[in-house]
Amino acid sequence: MRRRSFLACAMAAPLVGQAAMAQTNAALAIPARKLERLCLSTSSYRANYDGWRFADPAVLPRLSHLIFPRYVKERFGLTKVELWDQQFGPSGAAGAAAATPEFCRQIKAAADDVGVSIVSIEVESTPPMDQLDAAARDQTVDACKAWLDKARILGAQSIRVNVNKTKGVVNMDAAVDTLRRVAAYGRSIGVRVLLENHGGYTSDPHNLAAMVKAVGDDFCRAEVDWGEWSAPGDRYDDLQSAMPYAHIVSAKGLTFDEATYQHTDYDVGRIVRKAEVGGFKGVYSIELWNTPAPRDTDRAVRSFMTSISQNMA
Repeated sequence: MRRRSFLACAMAAPLVGQAAMAQTNAALAIPARKLERLCLSTSSYRANYDGWRFADPAVLPRLSHLIFPRYVKERFGLTKVELWDQQFGPSGAAGAAAATPEFCRQIKAAADDVGVSIVSIEVESTPPMDQLDAAARDQTVDACKAWLDKARILGAQSIRVNVNKTKGVVNMDAAVDTLRRVAAYGRSIGVRVLLENHGGYTSDPHNLAAMVKAVGDDFCRAEVDWGEWSAPGDRYDDLQSAMPYAHIVSAKGLTFDEATYQHTDYDVGRIVRKAEVGGFKGVYSIELWNTPAPRDTDRAVRSFMTSISQNMA
């Protein structure tokens, strides 16, 4: 598609009226210095994306990575988004293949046109980091490099990968070797690689912190996920143990009260206060993950924006 034609499509009639956006922002009354630390992940709107298992044609508006930045800016006044690799095209993992350099440039142009920046990419489609076979690790490094290159095109500061998704002991030496090589390449182009407390060894925030520390490179950091925690222990203390290594936070929301839209699974304010007191000054990327999603996803997003911002320093 020619750039002129693409921009004409990207700058179609606003998804949300300017008066509605102004009214929303006035009602939330979030100071600009706090608003700029809030981000929204595309994975919160899984049902709004066509062509995959989460799609629900009845949920409006229909979105894509080309449209999402404009929707977020108009609906919430947010200027930061996080993209999920599974949503670049249809069919989930196969959709990640749609993230061609040209498509990344188109997404970047659409985001730039509305004053929105892409903070990070959540990447599921790389092989495990901890493979024992050296040739297999080479392939993992190459896959990570490809996503780091795409992130640079998109203007993103980071990508998030999974060490592995298998329960049990991680192959620590292999994972560290892979991640050091990925971080070194990321450093050369100015894009970090992030690890998240997702399945397997690093699902424990203490292990996540240990992995980042073992890699020992500032271009390998953490994306601490509020929702990924398992007993026994204390959710708030355990999550805080990884915060000194956090580049951004996955501010994950799960269940919301259907009447008040207050989050019910854990105390968002308490997590934010501990992070702020501990010195975190980065971005909180809101990600609503329960399936089915809240009946009014926009209202749940606003609730999270308020809960987080009210407890920032």
